[in-house]
Amino acid sequence: FAMSRYLPASAFGMLERTRKAAGLKPNLNYLEVHLADHCNLNCRGCGHFAPIADKWLADLPDYERDLRQLQRLFSSVRKMRLMGGEHLLNPQIEGFISATRAILPKAKIKVCTNGILLSQMPEKFWETCRTCSAGIDLSVYPPLKGEVPALVRLVEGNGLSIDVTYFDFFHAFFNRKGDTDIKAAFRKCREREDMPMLREGKIYVCPKPATMHYFNKKYGLNVPQTGFIDIHAPGINGWDVMRRLSEAPAVCSHCTLGWDTIPVFPWSASKLALDDWDSSTC
Repeated sequence: FAMSRYLPASAFGMLERTRKAAGLKPNLNYLEVHLADHCNLNCRGCGHFAPIADKWLADLPDYERDLRQLQRLFSSVRKMRLMGGEHLLNPQIEGFISATRAILPKAKIKVCTNGILLSQMPEKFWETCRTCSAGIDLSVYPPLKGEVPALVRLVEGNGLSIDVTYFDFFHAFFNRKGDTDIKAAFRKCREREDMPMLREGKIYVCPKPATMHYFNKKYGLNVPQTGFIDIHAPGINGWDVMRRLSEAPAVCSHCTLGWDTIPVFPWSASKLALDDWDSSTC
């Protein structure tokens, strides 16, 4: 009874009725969470707005509370990705990893990092990852390409699995006019990937509305920040969450349409200007 990444409303409704009749809760295939919004890299076009983010750290007790609620809402959360910003900047990183494993015992846990801090991590970090069967997702940007062999040896030498992904560009997602067809944009995005984000008691359809407050504050804009579900709302169930995650939010009006046509920025340092995200400047 796994949920597909994207279902038409009719198919979703049929699946929901069938599983409800059987007394089953939905599965959540994937969820990511920021442990830090800020970063030790400064990438133009960062999709999470890390170059302009505050030095914000997730709160461990709040995170544990949210995970317990997820446990009540879903049969399982299949993959949990701890990330940022650069989440190794959070001094309680081991606590977040341990809490994830304790509360979501069947989840695949991935620790995502740009690698800059990996060689500085204490033995407690490596031991926690081993104990909790947490793997490393290494996101490699051009300044760190030469370090990859050493980082792979470091991770594997500490008994962990590692996946390496290279990033040479960022998508210029922002449509300044805000006139994108919301449903079409959402559908095309879901055909490629589905990246719901947990943040302070809410699940967002993707990282954009979860961190859009930084973008609006920095540039004096009013891009919609809708597209989230309060997982602690009275009477809510997992099916409510899944249904809401399949609905296109207003924020899609400011996203460029379609992964196959989105302009890209070759990797460079951000100048912290609006043009760093604006597709019209490509």
